[in-house]
Amino acid sequence: MRLRHLIVAAAAAGTMAVTVTPSNAIVNGSPAPEGAYPFMAAITDASGFQYCGGSVISSGWVLTAAHCMVDEVKKPSGVRVVTGRTNLGDTSKGQVITASAIFVHPKYDGNGWDVALIRLATPTTSPAIQLATASNENLETPGTVVRVTGWGDQTGTLGLTATNQMRFVDLKVISDGQCGQTNFGFHGPTGVCAEEIAKDSCQGDSGGPLFWNGSPRIQIGVVSYGTGCGLPKFPGVYSEVNNPDIRSFITQHSGV
Repeated sequence: MRLRHLIVAAAAAGTMAVTVTPSNAIVNGSPAPEGAYPFMAAITDASGFQYCGGSVISSGWVLTAAHCMVDEVKKPSGVRVVTGRTNLGDTSKGQVITASAIFVHPKYDGNGWDVALIRLATPTTSPAIQLATASNENLETPGTVVRVTGWGDQTGTLGLTATNQMRFVDLKVISDGQCGQTNFGFHGPTGVCAEEIAKDSCQGDSGGPLFWNGSPRIQIGVVSYGTGCGLPKFPGVYSEVNNPDIRSFITQHSGV
């Protein structure tokens, strides 16, 4: 199993610049048009190294993955959230906001309930994406086309080939039973899986949204983990936003 956040080993070894340096985004995806996904957030360290994604769910809150934040709970001021940018290198656009608090789902066990919330020190002007509720269970029907966006790795090389450009890719939801055949330890009640031939999310995309690209767009998942990236018969796993425990956690802290 490979969690889908970028490891900062390259930065520690001195091979990463201290400006925003994410890796190529999304396996076999396409560049995102400027401003197409204004709810997207990039999670960086204080140096600007982008290692996870997230989604704006209100002016004061960003939803991401627990495994991105579990080591940051006691030091939220070291976390930066970049909103309002499609290309992370274009510093003329968007905001860079410090986290004021981080909340990890209390049931997170390294597999299920892989969600966390970041409270922003100052509000973002970026619009929020709508979160799925129990009434949106139909969006998890196998075969439903969904989309994932991010700045993560394109080849599984831990960001050694880097670009600032957000990308997107369309996938199809698969059944929990099919997902569990290859993703051992998959927790069906808190997960939803999606795949497409040679397409996937990857390292650096963790915490970003899996969403139905309709009107309005509705987020159904949070990028969690997978075996490799884009491998046949190994779908990506996403934390299920409308799971009652997860939805309650989000509402309890953020009011959303």
